[in-house]
Amino acid sequence: MAAATPPGRDRVVDLLRGTSLAVVVVGHTLMAVVVWNRGVPRVDNLLRLVPELEPLTWVLQVIPVFFAAGAIANRSSLNAAMVRQEPWRIWTWARTRRLARPVLYYLVIWIPIVFVLSSVMDAAARPLERLSTQLLWFLGVYVLIVATTALQVRVARGGLWSVGALVLLVAGVDAGRFHGGGDAVASLNFFLVFFLAAVVGLVVRDLEGPRRRLLWLVAAGAVAVNLALVARGPYPSSMVGLPGEEISNVGPPTLVLGLHAVALIAVIGALWPVLDALCHRVRVWHAACALGGVAMTLYLWHLTALIGVIVTQHALGLDRPPVGDVWFWPTTLVELTVCLVAVVTVVSLAAPLEYLPVPWLEWPQVPAPDRAWRTAAGQAGVVLLAVGFLVLAATGMAGFPWSRSRMYAGVALTPGLGIILVVLGMLAARAAGRPLQPKSELVAD
Repeated sequence: MAAATPPGRDRVVDLLRGTSLAVVVVGHTLMAVVVWNRGVPRVDNLLRLVPELEPLTWVLQVIPVFFAAGAIANRSSLNAAMVRQEPWRIWTWARTRRLARPVLYYLVIWIPIVFVLSSVMDAAARPLERLSTQLLWFLGVYVLIVATTALQVRVARGGLWSVGALVLLVAGVDAGRFHGGGDAVASLNFFLVFFLAAVVGLVVRDLEGPRRRLLWLVAAGAVAVNLALVARGPYPSSMVGLPGEEISNVGPPTLVLGLHAVALIAVIGALWPVLDALCHRVRVWHAACALGGVAMTLYLWHLTALIGVIVTQHALGLDRPPVGDVWFWPTTLVELTVCLVAVVTVVSLAAPLEYLPVPWLEWPQVPAPDRAWRTAAGQAGVVLLAVGFLVLAATGMAGFPWSRSRMYAGVALTPGLGIILVVLGMLAARAAGRPLQPKSELVAD
């Protein structure tokens, strides 16, 4: 992959996508603290147990960086599709298919794992099963960000003024949330905050020369406002969700996370020439290509590796000592090392699935004329996929398919419902993504 890199490729984008996912993996592995009570695991967070570590999340919460880098890559891909005169529906399906394929394999493998865990561990398996699909919220939001790339491009033409307008929009949603709107209003920021991150990515990428210096002021201003909001407002200081919090900056995202995205991406934009020079170092670029080649696998499967280590560790009587114990930190470092080895092993085994076509989803499609209903089907498919991923993230696989539900905004959610929505979304998007029938054939018809 490194040797075949085209001369004009924006290497920083690949570096940011791979590095941000690697940071997420290490963060999840380090933060997860499992306490066993009479054979039942309770998943806690190191940041809740050691609040002094919370300021680190202002640097290590890097998911917005992935959305920013993804937006830059999506814009380049969409521009190429426009040159080919390829409709939005076909381009969107091509991008979505790459996300859907490894998720399908992941779910197919996890369904029997759920039954095995339930039969062996009974109720003790439920907290672990809930973890299994928790991270699919990311894909639920990302498919919407991919589908709205053209809108992001138009909004980004307004530069930093557009960024400011989106920040105010996010603030308006928070105001509605805290004044009686509840979860239904707050959920709008699942899209808006990461749409903001995508637009900021496009804006900072387009700044050149001395104008990049403005980004340091933007970052400083965003951090200053965040410090004031955390000090005086209802917002917590942690940039990741913690157990027992009444309000989280992540689920649903808040204005604080939106401003954090602005600050982080602005700093990266200011350092873009430095990062570009770094990417042209052979070892750095090889590492970026290696991470990029297994990005989806790494994101999907690292919690599975962590669950495997937790269960094995408990079975062997090697549970980590409680926080405050003299052996807690040495044991934590050993556990982190073991978990990372497990992640590398699981990712190595699962990575081929990221490239293995799903026959019923990806068999060659017969060309068809462009019709308005196909665009509508593509739009419906994206929405169904997004909602399905978010449902699975909310429920986990506990009680698959229907035996356990979770209420959200007055709606009962189950893992079976989530999978049905995901499959329907894939089928609708696939139907929309059929290639164009050549004009010569249309005339013949």
